[in-house]
Amino acid sequence: MKKSHRKLEQQLKVLACHRRLAILAYLKRNKTGIVSDIADDIGIRIETASQHLAKLKAAEIVEYNKRGRYATYRLSLRQEEPVKKVIGML
Repeated sequence: MKKSHRKLEQQLKVLACHRRLAILAYLKRNKTGIVSDIADDIGIRIETASQHLAKLKAAEIVEYNKRGRYATYRLSLRQEEPVKKVIGML
C-alpha cells in the first residue's frame, strides 16, 4: 500500500467520530481555539477534547502553536482533498 494511501486511511478513521467533526466545525467557524473553549462549545470535558485534538494533530488535520501554558489549535493548511471535502461539509 502506498504511503499516501495509509495516511488517507488514518485521516479518514480519525474523521469518523462525531466529536472530532464537532471540533473541526468549531475550528472552521472560529479559525482558532484553545482546548477549554473548544470543550465548552461542544459540551465535552477538557481532557476529552485534548485527546481528540491529539488524534487530529497526529493525523495532520489540525496544527497548534504553544505559548506558555496554552496551545492554540487551527485547521492545517495542508489538507488532502478528501479531508478538505469533509471539512467543507461541516
